[in-house]
This record gives sequence, structure tokens and C-alpha cells, in this order.
Amino acid sequence: MTSAVDDPLRAARVAVDHGRFREGWDLLDVQPLPVRRSGEWQLLVAMARWRLGEFAPSHAAALQARDRYRSAGDTDGEMRAENVAAAGAFALGRLAEAERGFGRALTLAERANDLLMMARCANNLGNVALYVGRHDAALASYRLARGRFHRVGMHHGEAEALINIGLVWHELERHEDALEAADAALELAELIQARRLVAQALAMRGEALAMTEHTPIGQLLVQRALDMARAEGDQLAEVEALRLLCNIERNAGQLSAARGYGEAALTLARRLVHPWATATVLKDLAAVHQQHGNGRWAVHALTEAAELYAAMGAEQRAAAMRERARQVEQPPSRPRS
Repeated sequence: MTSAVDDPLRAARVAVDHGRFREGWDLLDVQPLPVRRSGEWQLLVAMARWRLGEFAPSHAAALQARDRYRSAGDTDGEMRAENVAAAGAFALGRLAEAERGFGRALTLAERANDLLMMARCANNLGNVALYVGRHDAALASYRLARGRFHRVGMHHGEAEALINIGLVWHELERHEDALEAADAALELAELIQARRLVAQALAMRGEALAMTEHTPIGQLLVQRALDMARAEGDQLAEVEALRLLCNIERNAGQLSAARGYGEAALTLARRLVHPWATATVLKDLAAVHQQHGNGRWAVHALTEAAELYAAMGAEQRAAAMRERARQVEQPPSRPRS
């Protein structure tokens, strides 16, 4: 039997692999210096801290892990660390760096014929495509990822890919398709008892129902998703649920409640230093203020969102924000009777 002395990272590895990221980080943080010098320690730290919303430390740890694995000639470790480092760059809004990193990880996965890593890279490359507005490419990547996850029996990854497919359908305003994807993701997430994924799928299902005139049910599901995200410590999912509640309340004409949810989402997104979440919340909160007659605040929010999108390389979205700001500043004049 392998002892804790022989394998000091075993407990932390199990915790991270099973989604207990706070526990995993606590176990990693007490390891002695010789263990901290290993590539695996750095990689586990990167994985745990990413899930805890600590994206800059995660990115730095993943890069150190990659370099250590590369120096040791461990291509499997290098591949895994490259993928996590790219995920860190992605969360920090450095989309070009993220795309290069995911591409390098995919090349290593293809050389090793590692279907699981190929699926993860396809899913991650789909995220980049979605952010920059390439919806067809995003859908193709997510579908490829879903198929590969299914082939290797990775229900967790398949559910993530389905949630991402639903995000594309939502952006394209195909709400029935988004609902179908959310239902499929929820079924898988409940099967494997992945509470974080259940929360994300519930939020998507609630949003889709609210957009198809089932507002009370949709609101109830998103509120449940918010409670679960908070219980799981999933702060990005918490931001998303708050943002969705903001939109649901705005569509129902409850502007004060909408503003409260939106401002809570914005505060948390800023604290996480997550450019995408911040820009997306600003975009939706601007609509609340515009509807409330506060055009100046709406223009300010849209301008900041445009700057954040542009800094990430999502120029198509930045241009859309600038155009919305222009329309708020100069509304179309009514024809004279």
C-alpha cells in the first residue's frame, strides 16, 4: 500500500479530481518545500485556484508546472499544464494567448492520441470562438468535444459541452434549442451528482424558460442555481445567476430589483478580475439604467464594456457596445406629424 510519505499529494489529488477545490488547496498549501517544487504540485495548485476564482495565481502556477514538466521531458504533464495555463489566460481576458495555448495542448494530445485531452481542448477552443463571436466555429468545437467526451465516458465533460452549446443557442436567440441543451446537460449532471454543473444547467434552463414566457418558473430555477453556486463556492456561476436574475427582473419591469441583482453581479465580477464577466454584466446593467431613464450611466457602462471586450480581442462585441452607446446618446428622432 502506498503511504502518504510515498505519495504526499494523493489526498490533494483526490480532492481536486472530485471537485473539492477548497479542500484541495488547503491540503496543497501545507506541503513542505520539496513537494512544492514538483510539477504536479504546481499543476494541482493551478487547477484548484482556477476553480476558486483566483485566476492570476492559477495562471502563474500552471506556467511553472508546464516548464518543469517540459524540462523533465514529461510530455503528458506538459500537455495538461499547457491546457490549464491557457484556461488561466482565457479567464484573464488574454484570448490570443489562450487560443495559442489550447492549440499547443491539442497538438500534444493528438500526438499522444489522448481523446480526453483532445475533447477538453476542443471545448476550450470553442470558448474562445464564442467570445470573439464566431458562433459556427464555437458550435463545431463544442459538438466535437461532446462526441469525444461521450466516447471516453466522461459525463462531466459532456455536460459542460452541452451547457456551452446552450450558450451559443441563447446568443443566437434560439431559446428552444438552448432549453433542449440545458435539459440534456441537467440530466447528465444529476446522473453523476455534479452539483456545480447542476447549478449551471439549472441557470441555463431557467433563462430559457424565462425567455419563452415562463418567467416565474424560470426565475425560481435561476434562484435555485444561485443558492447552489454560493453553497459550492462557484463564484463565476454566482455572477452568471445574478446577471440572469437581473435580466429576468428587467424584462418583467421590476427595475429596482433588476438593478440590485446587476450591481451585486458587477461587484463580484470586478472582485474576481474577470474581464468577460465584468463586460457582460455591464452590458446588461446598461439596459436596466437605460430603461430607467439614466442614459448617462448606460453610456458609461457600455463604453467600459466596449473597452474590456476590445482589450480581450473580442472586437465584434466591442463594436456592438460602441454602437449601443451611440444610440443611447443620440436616440433616433421621431418624425413630425
